[in-house]
Amino acid sequence: MSRFIIAIVSMALLTNTCNDEASSNETDRKNGYAPVLKTREDSLFHDVMEGHDAGMAKVGKLRRNINETARRLDSLNKLPASKVNAAYKQALTDVHAALNTANDEMNSWMESFKLDSASDNKELRIKYLQGEKEKVAVVKEHIFSALQQADSVLTNK
Repeated sequence: MSRFIIAIVSMALLTNTCNDEASSNETDRKNGYAPVLKTREDSLFHDVMEGHDAGMAKVGKLRRNINETARRLDSLNKLPASKVNAAYKQALTDVHAALNTANDEMNSWMESFKLDSASDNKELRIKYLQGEKEKVAVVKEHIFSALQQADSVLTNK
């Protein structure tokens, strides 16, 4: 009888150990995109998604600033030219264009990004993800730069 109890306890411990190992892989996910980063492909994909997430986190502010600069430009356009600060209007025009460009770049990048591109060819997938990492880094930088310009222009007047 004691051997039977020992066997059951041993099976329970073994089952519990296997379950813990499987669940630890589930809980070690990074941003929900990939399990623990074990390969170059995992790391590149993770980097691409971090760039995407950082840019997307600012898209709401980006769009609010687009609307605010458009509103201010519309107001300035209703004034007589003699009452308009030309330098301020030009700064608003420039920042509005930068904000729109950054927004368009993010949308374009997201539309062209293929989540499973070359998934059957590891070498091509790594090259693809490296290129996408570089692209999304540029997009993210443009978003952050346009927002910094907007903060400067919109708070100075």
